[in-house]
Amino acid sequence: MNIAKSFYNSLRKLHGNMVNRRLRSKLFLVYLIVTILPISFLVLYSNQTTKKQIVDQAVANVGSTIDQINNNIENKLEMYKQISTLIYLDTELRNYLINNYDKNYVAYLDAYDYVNKTFYKMLAMNPNLKFITLYTDNRSLPSDGYFIKHMDELPERLVTQTFEAEGNITDFYLEDTDAASRGITLARSLNYLSLNYPYGILTMEVTERDIYSLIEKEAKNKTIIVADEDGGIITSGMKNVNASNLAEIRALKDASTTTTGSYLYSEIGQEKMLVIQKPLKNGWRTVVMLPYDELLGQAQKATRKMLLISLGCIAAAMIMIYATSQFMTKRFEWLLQQIRKVERGSFDLSNKPMGNDEVGQLSFALYKMAATIQDLINDVYKKEVAKKDAEMNSLQAQISPHFLYNTLASISALAIKNNNMQVHDMADELARFYRISLNKGKKSISIAQEIKLTQHYLSIQKTRFDGLFNVHYKLDESLLNFTTLKLIVQPFIENCINHAIWDDESGINIVIKLCADGDDIVFSVIDDGMGIPRHILESMTEQCGQPTGYGIYNVNQRIKLVYGDAYGVEVFSKVGIGTTVQIRIPRTINYL
Repeated sequence: MNIAKSFYNSLRKLHGNMVNRRLRSKLFLVYLIVTILPISFLVLYSNQTTKKQIVDQAVANVGSTIDQINNNIENKLEMYKQISTLIYLDTELRNYLINNYDKNYVAYLDAYDYVNKTFYKMLAMNPNLKFITLYTDNRSLPSDGYFIKHMDELPERLVTQTFEAEGNITDFYLEDTDAASRGITLARSLNYLSLNYPYGILTMEVTERDIYSLIEKEAKNKTIIVADEDGGIITSGMKNVNASNLAEIRALKDASTTTTGSYLYSEIGQEKMLVIQKPLKNGWRTVVMLPYDELLGQAQKATRKMLLISLGCIAAAMIMIYATSQFMTKRFEWLLQQIRKVERGSFDLSNKPMGNDEVGQLSFALYKMAATIQDLINDVYKKEVAKKDAEMNSLQAQISPHFLYNTLASISALAIKNNNMQVHDMADELARFYRISLNKGKKSISIAQEIKLTQHYLSIQKTRFDGLFNVHYKLDESLLNFTTLKLIVQPFIENCINHAIWDDESGINIVIKLCADGDDIVFSVIDDGMGIPRHILESMTEQCGQPTGYGIYNVNQRIKLVYGDAYGVEVFSKVGIGTTVQIRIPRTINYL
Protein backbone atom coordinates (compact mmCIF):
# COMPACT_ATOMS: atom_id res chain seq x y z
CA MET A 1 0.00 0.00 0.00
CA ASN A 2 2.80 2.41 0.93
CA ILE A 3 4.66 1.57 -2.28
CA ALA A 4 1.56 2.29 -4.37
CA LYS A 5 0.96 5.55 -2.51
CA SER A 6 4.59 6.60 -2.95
CA PHE A 7 4.41 5.76 -6.66
CA TYR A 8 1.19 7.76 -7.00
CA ASN A 9 2.73 10.76 -5.19
CA SER A 10 5.76 10.57 -7.47
CA LEU A 11 3.52 10.57 -10.53
CA ARG A 12 1.56 13.55 -9.19
CA LYS A 13 4.77 15.46 -8.49
CA LEU A 14 6.07 14.64 -11.98
CA HIS A 15 2.76 15.70 -13.53
CA GLY A 16 2.78 18.96 -11.58
CA ASN A 17 6.34 19.64 -12.63
CA MET A 18 5.47 19.04 -16.28
CA VAL A 19 2.33 21.20 -16.12
CA ASN A 20 4.21 24.16 -14.63
CA ARG A 21 7.05 24.05 -17.13
CA ARG A 22 7.22 26.46 -20.03
CA LEU A 23 5.81 25.26 -23.34
CA ARG A 24 9.27 25.43 -24.89
CA SER A 25 10.66 23.07 -22.23
CA LYS A 26 7.72 20.69 -22.64
CA LEU A 27 8.15 20.53 -26.41
CA PHE A 28 11.90 20.07 -26.09
CA LEU A 29 11.50 17.29 -23.51
CA VAL A 30 8.78 15.47 -25.46
CA TYR A 31 10.65 15.70 -28.76
CA LEU A 32 13.84 14.58 -27.05
CA ILE A 33 12.16 11.52 -25.56
CA VAL A 34 10.47 10.70 -28.87
CA THR A 35 13.87 10.92 -30.59
CA ILE A 36 16.09 9.19 -28.04
CA LEU A 37 13.81 6.23 -27.33
CA PRO A 38 13.56 4.97 -30.95
CA ILE A 39 17.29 5.48 -31.53
CA SER A 40 18.18 3.72 -28.27
CA PHE A 41 15.76 0.91 -29.07
CA LEU A 42 17.22 0.61 -32.57
CA VAL A 43 20.78 0.44 -31.23
CA LEU A 44 19.82 -2.12 -28.60
CA TYR A 45 17.79 -4.17 -31.05
CA SER A 46 20.57 -4.07 -33.67
CA ASN A 47 23.16 -5.09 -31.08
CA GLN A 48 21.08 -7.97 -29.78
CA THR A 49 20.10 -9.07 -33.29
CA THR A 50 23.70 -8.93 -34.48
CA LYS A 51 24.90 -10.90 -31.48
CA LYS A 52 22.21 -13.51 -31.97
CA GLN A 53 22.97 -13.83 -35.68
CA ILE A 54 26.70 -14.20 -34.99
CA VAL A 55 26.05 -16.78 -32.29
CA ASP A 56 23.59 -18.67 -34.48
CA GLN A 57 26.03 -18.59 -37.38
CA ALA A 58 28.86 -19.77 -35.13
CA VAL A 59 26.67 -22.55 -33.75
CA ALA A 60 25.78 -23.62 -37.28
CA ASN A 61 29.42 -23.60 -38.42
CA VAL A 62 30.65 -25.37 -35.30
CA GLY A 63 27.81 -27.85 -35.64
CA SER A 64 29.11 -28.82 -39.10
CA THR A 65 32.62 -29.10 -37.67
CA ILE A 66 31.42 -31.34 -34.86
CA ASP A 67 29.56 -33.52 -37.33
CA GLN A 68 32.78 -34.00 -39.27
CA ILE A 69 34.77 -34.73 -36.11
CA ASN A 70 32.18 -37.20 -34.88
CA ASN A 71 32.13 -38.91 -38.24
CA ASN A 72 35.94 -39.27 -38.20
CA ILE A 73 35.94 -40.62 -34.63
CA GLU A 74 33.15 -43.07 -35.39
CA ASN A 75 35.00 -44.29 -38.50
CA LYS A 76 38.18 -44.75 -36.46
CA LEU A 77 36.32 -46.66 -33.77
CA GLU A 78 34.53 -48.72 -36.39
CA MET A 79 37.94 -49.77 -37.75
CA TYR A 80 39.03 -50.90 -34.28
CA LYS A 81 35.76 -52.73 -33.94
CA GLN A 82 36.42 -54.61 -37.19
CA ILE A 83 39.86 -55.65 -35.86
CA SER A 84 38.21 -56.97 -32.72
CA THR A 85 35.69 -58.82 -34.89
CA LEU A 86 38.47 -60.56 -36.80
CA ILE A 87 39.96 -61.76 -33.53
CA TYR A 88 36.51 -62.68 -32.23
CA LEU A 89 35.86 -64.89 -35.27
CA ASP A 90 39.33 -66.59 -35.26
CA THR A 91 38.44 -70.20 -34.30
CA GLU A 92 42.08 -71.34 -34.16
CA LEU A 93 42.85 -68.63 -31.67
CA ARG A 94 39.82 -69.63 -29.68
CA ASN A 95 40.99 -73.25 -29.59
CA TYR A 96 44.42 -72.20 -28.33
CA LEU A 97 42.81 -70.21 -25.55
CA ILE A 98 40.44 -72.90 -24.31
CA ASN A 99 42.85 -75.89 -24.65
CA ASN A 100 44.19 -77.60 -21.50
CA TYR A 101 48.01 -77.31 -21.26
CA ASP A 102 48.77 -78.80 -17.86
CA LYS A 103 51.16 -81.49 -19.12
CA ASN A 104 51.80 -80.32 -22.68
CA TYR A 105 54.33 -77.55 -22.60
CA VAL A 106 54.97 -77.74 -26.33
CA ALA A 107 51.34 -77.06 -27.13
CA TYR A 108 51.14 -73.68 -25.35
CA LEU A 109 54.36 -72.68 -27.15
CA ASP A 110 52.39 -73.13 -30.36
CA ALA A 111 49.70 -70.93 -28.90
CA TYR A 112 52.26 -68.24 -28.10
CA ASP A 113 53.67 -68.46 -31.59
CA TYR A 114 50.21 -68.11 -33.23
CA VAL A 115 49.17 -65.21 -31.04
CA ASN A 116 52.46 -63.40 -31.56
CA LYS A 117 52.31 -63.70 -35.33
CA THR A 118 48.68 -62.61 -35.49
CA PHE A 119 48.91 -59.64 -33.12
CA TYR A 120 52.27 -58.34 -34.40
CA LYS A 121 50.80 -58.35 -37.85
CA MET A 122 47.77 -56.32 -36.64
CA LEU A 123 49.97 -53.88 -34.71
CA ALA A 124 52.15 -53.40 -37.77
CA MET A 125 49.09 -52.67 -39.92
CA ASN A 126 47.64 -50.26 -37.28
CA PRO A 127 50.50 -48.26 -35.77
CA ASN A 128 48.07 -46.29 -33.58
CA LEU A 129 47.34 -49.44 -31.60
CA LYS A 130 49.55 -49.56 -28.51
CA PHE A 131 48.65 -53.05 -27.30
CA ILE A 132 46.43 -55.98 -28.11
CA THR A 133 45.95 -58.26 -25.14
CA LEU A 134 43.93 -61.43 -24.52
CA TYR A 135 42.74 -62.01 -20.96
CA THR A 136 41.78 -65.62 -20.25
CA ASP A 137 40.61 -67.53 -17.20
CA ASN A 138 42.44 -70.69 -18.48
CA ARG A 139 45.08 -71.10 -15.77
CA SER A 140 46.75 -74.00 -17.73
CA LEU A 141 47.87 -71.43 -20.32
CA PRO A 142 50.67 -69.40 -18.73
CA SER A 143 50.74 -65.64 -19.21
CA ASP A 144 53.45 -64.29 -21.47
CA GLY A 145 53.12 -60.88 -19.84
CA TYR A 146 52.51 -59.22 -23.17
CA PHE A 147 49.76 -60.62 -25.43
CA ILE A 148 48.30 -63.24 -23.10
CA LYS A 149 47.33 -62.42 -19.52
CA HIS A 150 45.01 -63.86 -16.92
CA MET A 151 41.52 -62.40 -16.23
CA ASP A 152 42.24 -61.49 -12.64
CA GLU A 153 44.64 -58.80 -13.85
CA LEU A 154 41.73 -56.73 -15.21
CA PRO A 155 39.75 -54.26 -13.12
CA GLU A 156 36.52 -55.77 -11.88
CA ARG A 157 34.42 -52.90 -13.35
CA LEU A 158 35.82 -53.53 -16.83
CA VAL A 159 35.18 -57.27 -16.60
CA THR A 160 31.60 -56.79 -15.46
CA GLN A 161 30.68 -54.27 -18.16
CA THR A 162 32.40 -56.32 -20.86
CA PHE A 163 30.52 -59.52 -20.00
CA GLU A 164 27.24 -57.60 -19.84
CA ALA A 165 27.82 -56.62 -23.49
CA GLU A 166 27.73 -60.33 -24.43
CA GLY A 167 30.23 -59.90 -27.25
CA ASN A 168 27.94 -57.71 -29.36
CA ILE A 169 28.91 -54.29 -28.04
CA THR A 170 32.39 -52.88 -27.85
CA ASP A 171 33.05 -50.50 -24.98
CA PHE A 172 35.90 -48.05 -24.56
CA TYR A 173 37.32 -46.96 -21.25
CA LEU A 174 39.71 -44.30 -20.20
CA GLU A 175 42.81 -45.84 -18.72
CA ASP A 176 43.97 -44.35 -15.43
CA THR A 177 47.53 -43.42 -16.36
CA ASP A 178 49.50 -40.20 -16.42
CA ALA A 179 48.82 -37.64 -19.10
CA ALA A 180 51.98 -38.46 -21.07
CA SER A 181 51.06 -42.11 -21.67
CA ARG A 182 47.29 -41.89 -21.43
CA GLY A 183 45.50 -44.32 -23.72
CA ILE A 184 42.05 -45.62 -24.54
CA THR A 185 41.07 -49.22 -23.94
CA LEU A 186 38.74 -51.23 -26.17
CA ALA A 187 37.32 -54.34 -24.46
CA ARG A 188 35.24 -57.15 -25.91
CA SER A 189 34.20 -60.47 -24.45
CA LEU A 190 35.09 -63.67 -26.33
CA ASN A 191 32.70 -66.61 -26.31
CA TYR A 192 31.57 -69.60 -28.33
CA LEU A 193 29.44 -68.78 -31.36
CA SER A 194 26.77 -71.24 -30.33
CA LEU A 195 27.13 -71.06 -26.56
CA ASN A 196 26.80 -68.07 -24.31
CA TYR A 197 30.00 -68.96 -22.48
CA PRO A 198 32.85 -66.42 -22.41
CA TYR A 199 36.35 -67.82 -22.62
CA GLY A 200 38.21 -64.52 -22.44
CA ILE A 201 38.31 -60.76 -22.96
CA LEU A 202 40.06 -58.96 -25.79
CA THR A 203 41.50 -55.51 -25.07
CA MET A 204 43.03 -53.06 -27.46
CA GLU A 205 44.75 -49.87 -26.38
CA VAL A 206 44.97 -46.83 -28.64
CA THR A 207 46.80 -43.62 -27.83
CA GLU A 208 45.01 -40.40 -26.96
CA ARG A 209 47.05 -38.85 -29.76
CA ASP A 210 45.22 -41.06 -32.22
CA ILE A 211 41.85 -39.51 -31.18
CA TYR A 212 43.31 -36.00 -30.78
CA SER A 213 44.66 -36.13 -34.34
CA LEU A 214 41.06 -36.24 -35.50
CA ILE A 215 40.26 -32.88 -33.81
CA GLU A 216 43.64 -31.18 -34.05
CA LYS A 217 43.05 -29.53 -37.43
CA GLU A 218 39.73 -28.05 -36.25
CA ALA A 219 41.06 -26.75 -32.91
CA LYS A 220 42.19 -23.38 -34.26
CA ASN A 221 40.61 -20.46 -32.31
CA LYS A 222 38.48 -22.89 -30.37
CA THR A 223 38.73 -25.56 -27.69
CA ILE A 224 37.54 -29.10 -28.59
CA ILE A 225 36.90 -31.80 -26.00
CA VAL A 226 35.91 -35.44 -26.51
CA ALA A 227 34.29 -36.91 -23.40
CA ASP A 228 32.65 -40.21 -22.55
CA GLU A 229 29.07 -40.61 -21.43
CA ASP A 230 30.02 -39.92 -17.81
CA GLY A 231 31.74 -36.65 -18.68
CA GLY A 232 35.25 -38.03 -18.44
CA ILE A 233 37.59 -36.16 -20.77
CA ILE A 234 39.07 -38.56 -23.35
CA THR A 235 41.05 -35.94 -25.23
CA SER A 236 40.98 -32.17 -25.46
CA GLY A 237 42.76 -29.14 -26.83
CA MET A 238 42.62 -27.22 -23.53
CA LYS A 239 45.81 -25.49 -22.58
CA ASN A 240 46.78 -24.65 -19.00
CA VAL A 241 43.59 -26.30 -17.69
CA ASN A 242 44.03 -29.46 -15.66
CA ALA A 243 40.65 -31.24 -15.67
CA SER A 244 39.72 -34.89 -16.11
CA ASN A 245 35.94 -34.38 -16.21
CA LEU A 246 33.58 -31.80 -17.69
CA ALA A 247 32.10 -31.34 -14.25
CA GLU A 248 35.34 -29.75 -13.12
CA ILE A 249 34.76 -26.87 -15.55
CA ARG A 250 32.88 -23.95 -13.97
CA ALA A 251 29.09 -24.32 -13.67
CA LEU A 252 27.04 -23.31 -16.73
CA LYS A 253 25.33 -19.91 -16.76
CA ASP A 254 22.65 -20.25 -19.39
CA ALA A 255 21.42 -22.86 -21.81
CA SER A 256 19.59 -22.90 -25.13
CA THR A 257 18.85 -25.39 -27.86
CA THR A 258 19.06 -24.92 -31.62
CA THR A 259 18.36 -27.14 -34.59
CA THR A 260 22.10 -27.64 -35.05
CA GLY A 261 22.64 -28.98 -31.54
CA SER A 262 22.76 -27.72 -28.00
CA TYR A 263 24.74 -24.68 -26.93
CA LEU A 264 25.25 -22.98 -23.61
CA TYR A 265 27.51 -20.53 -21.83
CA SER A 266 30.25 -21.45 -19.40
CA GLU A 267 33.30 -19.86 -17.87
CA ILE A 268 36.83 -21.16 -17.75
CA GLY A 269 38.74 -19.02 -15.33
CA GLN A 270 37.61 -15.46 -16.05
CA GLU A 271 36.83 -16.11 -19.71
CA LYS A 272 33.26 -16.56 -20.89
CA MET A 273 32.85 -19.37 -23.40
CA LEU A 274 30.15 -20.38 -25.89
CA VAL A 275 29.77 -24.17 -25.62
CA ILE A 276 28.35 -26.38 -28.41
CA GLN A 277 28.15 -30.14 -28.03
CA LYS A 278 26.88 -33.21 -29.90
CA PRO A 279 26.76 -36.90 -28.96
CA LEU A 280 28.35 -39.84 -30.77
CA LYS A 281 26.62 -43.16 -31.37
CA ASN A 282 28.54 -44.93 -28.60
CA GLY A 283 27.56 -42.34 -25.96
CA TRP A 284 30.60 -40.15 -26.23
CA ARG A 285 30.14 -36.44 -26.97
CA THR A 286 32.19 -33.83 -28.72
CA VAL A 287 32.28 -30.42 -27.04
CA VAL A 288 33.48 -27.23 -28.74
CA MET A 289 34.15 -24.07 -26.71
CA LEU A 290 34.48 -20.65 -28.38
CA PRO A 291 35.74 -17.51 -26.58
CA TYR A 292 32.62 -15.34 -26.38
CA ASP A 293 34.37 -11.96 -26.46
CA GLU A 294 36.53 -13.00 -29.38
CA LEU A 295 33.51 -14.37 -31.22
CA LEU A 296 31.61 -11.11 -30.78
CA GLY A 297 34.62 -8.84 -31.30
CA GLN A 298 33.45 -7.61 -34.70
CA ALA A 299 29.89 -7.20 -33.44
CA GLN A 300 31.12 -5.13 -30.50
CA LYS A 301 33.14 -2.92 -32.84
CA ALA A 302 30.10 -2.46 -35.05
CA THR A 303 28.00 -1.72 -31.96
CA ARG A 304 30.49 0.91 -30.77
CA LYS A 305 30.43 2.54 -34.19
CA MET A 306 26.64 2.45 -34.24
CA LEU A 307 26.56 3.91 -30.72
CA LEU A 308 28.84 6.77 -31.76
CA ILE A 309 26.72 7.41 -34.83
CA SER A 310 23.58 7.30 -32.67
CA LEU A 311 25.08 9.77 -30.19
CA GLY A 312 25.93 12.06 -33.08
CA CYS A 313 22.36 11.74 -34.40
CA ILE A 314 20.96 12.46 -30.93
CA ALA A 315 23.19 15.55 -30.59
CA ALA A 316 22.08 16.79 -34.02
CA ALA A 317 18.47 16.00 -33.13
CA MET A 318 18.78 17.94 -29.86
CA ILE A 319 20.03 20.99 -31.74
CA MET A 320 17.24 20.70 -34.30
CA ILE A 321 14.65 20.08 -31.60
CA TYR A 322 15.82 23.10 -29.65
CA ALA A 323 15.68 25.28 -32.77
CA THR A 324 12.25 23.91 -33.67
CA SER A 325 10.85 24.46 -30.17
CA GLN A 326 12.28 28.00 -30.23
CA PHE A 327 10.64 28.65 -33.59
CA MET A 328 7.31 27.18 -32.52
CA THR A 329 7.09 28.92 -29.14
CA LYS A 330 8.42 32.32 -30.26
CA ARG A 331 5.08 33.23 -31.81
CA PHE A 332 3.23 31.97 -28.73
CA GLU A 333 5.40 34.15 -26.49
CA TRP A 334 4.77 37.19 -28.68
CA LEU A 335 1.05 36.41 -28.63
CA LEU A 336 1.19 36.11 -24.84
CA GLN A 337 2.74 39.58 -24.66
CA GLN A 338 -0.19 40.96 -26.65
CA ILE A 339 -2.67 39.18 -24.37
CA ARG A 340 -0.97 40.70 -21.32
CA LYS A 341 -1.32 44.11 -22.95
CA VAL A 342 -5.06 43.52 -23.18
CA GLU A 343 -5.01 42.31 -19.56
CA ARG A 344 -3.46 45.61 -18.51
CA GLY A 345 -6.15 47.51 -20.44
CA SER A 346 -4.05 48.47 -23.45
CA PHE A 347 -5.74 47.63 -26.76
CA ASP A 348 -3.07 49.15 -29.00
CA LEU A 349 -1.76 45.79 -30.26
CA SER A 350 1.14 45.36 -32.67
CA ASN A 351 -0.04 43.92 -35.95
CA LYS A 352 2.64 41.35 -36.76
CA PRO A 353 2.24 38.76 -39.59
CA MET A 354 1.61 35.39 -37.91
CA GLY A 355 0.75 33.16 -40.87
CA ASN A 356 -2.45 31.26 -41.57
CA ASP A 357 -2.00 28.29 -39.24
CA GLU A 358 -3.70 27.83 -35.87
CA VAL A 359 -1.39 30.41 -34.22
CA GLY A 360 -2.15 32.91 -36.97
CA GLN A 361 -5.88 32.31 -36.58
CA LEU A 362 -5.54 32.74 -32.82
CA SER A 363 -3.70 36.02 -33.36
CA PHE A 364 -6.41 37.24 -35.74
CA ALA A 365 -9.09 36.29 -33.19
CA LEU A 366 -7.18 38.22 -30.50
CA TYR A 367 -7.10 41.36 -32.67
CA LYS A 368 -10.83 41.07 -33.34
CA MET A 369 -11.59 40.45 -29.68
CA ALA A 370 -9.46 43.43 -28.59
CA ALA A 371 -11.25 45.69 -31.08
CA THR A 372 -14.64 44.41 -29.91
CA ILE A 373 -13.73 44.90 -26.24
CA GLN A 374 -12.49 48.42 -26.98
CA ASP A 375 -15.77 49.24 -28.76
CA LEU A 376 -17.76 47.81 -25.86
CA ILE A 377 -15.71 49.78 -23.35
CA ASN A 378 -16.20 52.96 -25.34
CA ASP A 379 -19.94 52.31 -25.56
CA VAL A 380 -20.19 51.54 -21.84
CA TYR A 381 -18.04 54.58 -21.09
CA LYS A 382 -20.34 56.84 -23.10
CA LYS A 383 -23.38 55.41 -21.37
CA GLU A 384 -21.71 55.82 -18.00
CA VAL A 385 -20.88 59.43 -18.82
CA ALA A 386 -24.46 60.06 -19.90
CA LYS A 387 -25.69 58.42 -16.72
CA LYS A 388 -23.40 60.58 -14.60
CA ASP A 389 -24.59 63.68 -16.47
CA ALA A 390 -28.22 62.74 -15.81
CA GLU A 391 -27.46 62.11 -12.14
CA MET A 392 -25.60 65.42 -11.92
CA ASN A 393 -28.52 67.24 -13.49
CA SER A 394 -30.84 65.50 -11.05
CA LEU A 395 -28.64 66.50 -8.11
CA GLN A 396 -28.41 70.07 -9.35
CA ALA A 397 -32.18 70.14 -9.66
CA GLN A 398 -32.50 68.80 -6.11
CA ILE A 399 -30.14 71.34 -4.51
CA SER A 400 -32.61 74.22 -4.96
CA PRO A 401 -35.64 72.15 -3.82
CA HIS A 402 -33.74 71.10 -0.73
CA PHE A 403 -33.15 74.75 0.13
CA LEU A 404 -36.75 75.57 -0.81
CA TYR A 405 -38.01 72.72 1.42
CA ASN A 406 -36.50 74.39 4.49
CA THR A 407 -37.66 77.83 3.34
CA LEU A 408 -41.22 76.56 2.75
CA ALA A 409 -41.35 75.18 6.26
CA SER A 410 -40.63 78.71 7.55
CA ILE A 411 -43.27 80.20 5.17
CA SER A 412 -45.88 77.69 6.38
CA ALA A 413 -45.20 78.57 10.03
CA LEU A 414 -45.42 82.30 9.25
CA ALA A 415 -48.75 81.79 7.33
CA ILE A 416 -50.31 80.02 10.32
CA LYS A 417 -49.10 82.80 12.57
CA ASN A 418 -50.83 85.39 10.28
CA ASN A 419 -53.91 83.17 9.85
CA ASN A 420 -53.43 82.81 6.02
CA MET A 421 -54.50 79.19 5.50
CA GLN A 422 -54.31 79.28 1.69
CA VAL A 423 -50.63 80.17 1.81
CA HIS A 424 -50.16 77.57 4.54
CA ASP A 425 -51.78 74.81 2.44
CA MET A 426 -49.80 75.68 -0.69
CA ALA A 427 -46.52 75.81 1.21
CA ASP A 428 -47.35 72.56 2.97
CA GLU A 429 -48.12 70.74 -0.31
CA LEU A 430 -44.93 72.06 -1.86
CA ALA A 431 -42.93 70.89 1.15
CA ARG A 432 -44.51 67.42 0.93
CA PHE A 433 -43.64 67.31 -2.78
CA TYR A 434 -39.98 68.05 -2.20
CA ARG A 435 -39.76 65.76 0.79
CA ILE A 436 -40.73 62.82 -1.41
CA SER A 437 -38.61 63.99 -4.34
CA LEU A 438 -35.49 64.23 -2.18
CA ASN A 439 -36.07 60.71 -0.75
CA LYS A 440 -32.74 60.75 1.12
CA GLY A 441 -30.80 60.75 -2.16
CA LYS A 442 -32.30 57.45 -3.45
CA LYS A 443 -32.96 57.08 -7.17
CA SER A 444 -36.07 54.91 -6.89
CA ILE A 445 -39.31 55.02 -4.91
CA SER A 446 -42.45 52.93 -4.84
CA ILE A 447 -45.11 53.55 -7.48
CA ALA A 448 -47.48 54.61 -4.67
CA GLN A 449 -44.97 57.33 -3.67
CA GLU A 450 -44.60 58.42 -7.32
CA ILE A 451 -48.40 58.81 -7.54
CA LYS A 452 -48.39 60.68 -4.21
CA LEU A 453 -45.63 62.95 -5.49
CA THR A 454 -47.73 63.69 -8.57
CA GLN A 455 -50.77 64.44 -6.43
CA HIS A 456 -48.82 66.95 -4.31
CA TYR A 457 -47.61 68.67 -7.45
CA LEU A 458 -51.15 68.83 -8.87
CA SER A 459 -52.47 70.22 -5.56
CA ILE A 460 -49.98 73.09 -5.79
CA GLN A 461 -50.84 73.77 -9.43
CA LYS A 462 -54.57 73.87 -8.70
CA THR A 463 -54.01 76.87 -6.44
CA ARG A 464 -52.43 78.69 -9.37
CA PHE A 465 -54.62 77.33 -12.20
CA ASP A 466 -57.90 76.99 -10.33
CA GLY A 467 -60.57 75.53 -12.63
CA LEU A 468 -58.35 75.16 -15.71
CA PHE A 469 -57.77 71.37 -15.50
CA ASN A 470 -59.35 68.28 -14.10
CA VAL A 471 -57.38 65.15 -13.18
CA HIS A 472 -58.72 61.59 -13.39
CA TYR A 473 -56.89 58.49 -12.06
CA LYS A 474 -57.17 54.96 -13.47
CA LEU A 475 -54.76 52.96 -11.35
CA ASP A 476 -54.18 49.22 -10.98
CA GLU A 477 -53.68 49.13 -7.23
CA SER A 478 -51.93 45.72 -7.41
CA LEU A 479 -48.95 47.53 -8.97
CA LEU A 480 -48.48 50.21 -6.32
CA ASN A 481 -45.89 48.24 -4.28
CA PHE A 482 -43.48 47.89 -7.20
CA THR A 483 -40.64 50.40 -7.59
CA THR A 484 -39.89 53.04 -10.20
CA LEU A 485 -37.44 55.85 -10.81
CA LYS A 486 -38.68 59.01 -9.08
CA LEU A 487 -40.01 62.03 -10.96
CA ILE A 488 -40.87 60.25 -14.23
CA VAL A 489 -44.59 61.26 -14.29
CA GLN A 490 -44.47 64.85 -12.94
CA PRO A 491 -42.51 66.31 -15.93
CA PHE A 492 -45.30 65.22 -18.28
CA ILE A 493 -48.03 66.63 -16.00
CA GLU A 494 -46.07 69.89 -16.07
CA ASN A 495 -46.01 69.79 -19.89
CA CYS A 496 -49.79 69.30 -19.96
CA ILE A 497 -50.41 72.32 -17.72
CA ASN A 498 -47.84 74.60 -19.37
CA HIS A 499 -48.43 73.73 -23.04
CA ALA A 500 -51.78 72.00 -23.49
CA ILE A 501 -54.17 74.66 -22.04
CA TRP A 502 -55.73 76.72 -24.85
CA ASP A 503 -56.44 79.87 -22.81
CA ASP A 504 -57.46 81.02 -19.33
CA GLU A 505 -61.13 80.24 -19.96
CA SER A 506 -60.80 76.84 -21.57
CA GLY A 507 -59.63 74.02 -19.35
CA ILE A 508 -58.34 70.48 -20.11
CA ASN A 509 -58.80 67.01 -18.75
CA ILE A 510 -55.78 64.96 -17.64
CA VAL A 511 -56.00 61.21 -17.21
CA ILE A 512 -53.27 59.35 -15.29
CA LYS A 513 -53.33 55.57 -15.92
CA LEU A 514 -51.32 52.72 -14.37
CA CYS A 515 -51.61 49.25 -15.89
CA ALA A 516 -49.65 46.07 -16.51
CA ASP A 517 -48.44 44.96 -19.96
CA GLY A 518 -47.04 41.44 -19.61
CA ASP A 519 -44.01 41.68 -17.31
CA ASP A 520 -43.89 45.46 -17.76
CA ILE A 521 -45.63 48.40 -16.10
CA VAL A 522 -46.96 51.28 -18.21
CA PHE A 523 -47.71 54.80 -16.97
CA SER A 524 -49.96 56.84 -19.31
CA VAL A 525 -50.49 60.61 -19.13
CA ILE A 526 -53.33 61.63 -21.47
CA ASP A 527 -54.67 65.12 -22.08
CA ASP A 528 -57.22 66.62 -24.48
CA GLY A 529 -55.34 69.86 -24.90
CA MET A 530 -54.08 71.66 -27.96
CA GLY A 531 -51.50 69.03 -28.93
CA ILE A 532 -47.86 69.45 -29.88
CA PRO A 533 -46.62 70.30 -33.38
CA ARG A 534 -44.22 67.78 -34.89
CA HIS A 535 -41.17 70.06 -34.98
CA ILE A 536 -41.64 71.02 -31.33
CA LEU A 537 -42.13 67.34 -30.36
CA GLU A 538 -38.87 66.41 -32.10
CA SER A 539 -36.95 69.11 -30.26
CA MET A 540 -38.44 67.97 -26.95
CA THR A 541 -37.17 64.41 -27.48
CA GLU A 542 -33.61 65.67 -27.94
CA GLN A 543 -31.22 66.82 -25.19
CA CYS A 544 -30.86 70.34 -26.59
CA GLY A 545 -33.47 72.85 -25.57
CA GLN A 546 -34.04 71.28 -22.15
CA PRO A 547 -32.34 73.65 -19.70
CA THR A 548 -33.94 72.16 -16.61
CA GLY A 549 -33.00 68.59 -17.54
CA TYR A 550 -36.46 67.27 -16.76
CA GLY A 551 -37.83 67.05 -20.27
CA ILE A 552 -38.80 64.02 -22.31
CA TYR A 553 -35.16 63.34 -23.19
CA ASN A 554 -34.01 63.36 -19.54
CA VAL A 555 -36.69 60.93 -18.36
CA ASN A 556 -36.23 58.69 -21.38
CA GLN A 557 -32.42 58.53 -20.93
CA ARG A 558 -32.65 57.83 -17.19
CA ILE A 559 -35.01 54.90 -17.78
CA LYS A 560 -32.84 53.42 -20.57
CA LEU A 561 -29.64 53.78 -18.54
CA VAL A 562 -31.14 51.98 -15.54
CA TYR A 563 -33.47 49.41 -17.15
CA GLY A 564 -32.12 49.02 -20.70
CA ASP A 565 -33.04 50.04 -24.21
CA ALA A 566 -36.28 48.02 -24.16
CA TYR A 567 -37.79 50.61 -21.80
CA GLY A 568 -38.38 54.37 -21.99
CA VAL A 569 -40.88 57.04 -23.10
CA GLU A 570 -43.12 57.24 -26.15
CA VAL A 571 -45.10 60.39 -27.06
CA PHE A 572 -48.15 60.45 -29.36
CA SER A 573 -49.62 63.89 -30.13
CA LYS A 574 -51.92 65.52 -32.69
CA VAL A 575 -52.61 69.21 -32.86
CA GLY A 576 -56.18 70.05 -31.82
CA ILE A 577 -56.82 66.59 -30.34
CA GLY A 578 -54.36 66.07 -27.51
CA THR A 579 -51.25 64.21 -26.35
CA THR A 580 -50.61 60.76 -24.92
CA VAL A 581 -47.37 59.90 -23.14
CA GLN A 582 -46.53 56.24 -22.32
CA ILE A 583 -43.78 55.45 -19.82
CA ARG A 584 -42.67 51.78 -19.83
CA ILE A 585 -40.65 50.27 -16.96
CA PRO A 586 -40.04 46.67 -15.80
CA ARG A 587 -41.99 45.14 -12.96
CA THR A 588 -39.43 45.16 -10.11
CA ILE A 589 -39.09 45.89 -6.40
CA ASN A 590 -35.36 46.81 -6.42
CA TYR A 591 -34.50 50.07 -4.67
CA LEU A 592 -31.56 51.91 -6.26
